[in-house]
Formats: sequence, structure tokens, C-alpha cells
Amino acid sequence: MKDSAASHQEAMAEVRRVVAEAKELSASADGALTDHLATWIAGRYAIATRQLSADNGDGAVDWNLLRALCHDLVDLRRGDHSAESLRIERERLEMERVEKKEDLQTKFREWADENRENICTGFTTQAKKIQLLGTAMFGEEWRDKPDATPGSGNAGPLGPAASPPPA
Repeated sequence: MKDSAASHQEAMAEVRRVVAEAKELSASADGALTDHLATWIAGRYAIATRQLSADNGDGAVDWNLLRALCHDLVDLRRGDHSAESLRIERERLEMERVEKKEDLQTKFREWADENRENICTGFTTQAKKIQLLGTAMFGEEWRDKPDATPGSGNAGPLGPAASPPPA
């Protein structure tokens, strides 16, 4: 009985050490919950292995049972690796999406620059809009005045500053 209690104490000390190491590693690697669970299961397996050895009386380990226990741990870790692969794939796809968006914007700007004449055909310039508005508001004689053109210094935003509207 005393050997069983000592064996249990050794197993618990080993589990505490393993858990402390796992927490330290997880903290530095921003570990997932399953990392902690894997550590916990590994500690439980260590305790179970010691108990199996003690139960057999001769210190032999039931390797078939240990393999079955380890199979669960392998499945858990495989799930972790799959989750990590998915995370990496998501990051890669997001970076690819951003690169393609930037590439598309660059190509669109290049295309727009190359096709500026075709794109702008039929649009009225600011100066032409002012001329049309001035003519509509003040008549044909406004358009014929040399100082009524935009940028002459005498024209306001809608035509010459000194010209009153026709009566």
C-alpha cells in the first residue's frame, strides 16, 4: 500500500511538472485549449500507466491499453494540426484577396488613364458649363463679350460681375 501511495505521489509530481511546462510553452506560443487538454490527458495517461504497473504486481505495463490511450491523444493532436492548417489557409486567402484587390485597382487606373478620351467623350468641361449657364441666364450678348470668359478676371462664377441681367 505504501508503494502505491509513493507511486501515486511520483505520478502527481510528474504531472505537475508537465502541466507547468505546457503552460509556459502555451503562454509563449499563445496556445489553444486543446494544447492544455493534450497536456492534461498526457498527465492522466502517465498516472494510468503507473497504476497499471502497480496493479499488475510485477511492474509490467499493459502496452495494448497504453496504445489505446495514446490513440486518443493522437486524434486530439491531429485535430489541432488540422485547425492550424485551416487558420494558415485563411490567412493566405485573405492576403491573396488583398493583393488581387490592389492589383485590380492598379489595372483599372492604368486602363482609365489609357482610355481617358473615350471615357470623357460627351462630358462638358467646367468652362463650357459656365458659358452655357451664362448664356441661358443673360442671353446671347453675354457670350459675345470678351471679358465674360472664365479666368479673365472680370467674370464671376456665373458670368461678368459688371453685367446686369437683361430686362
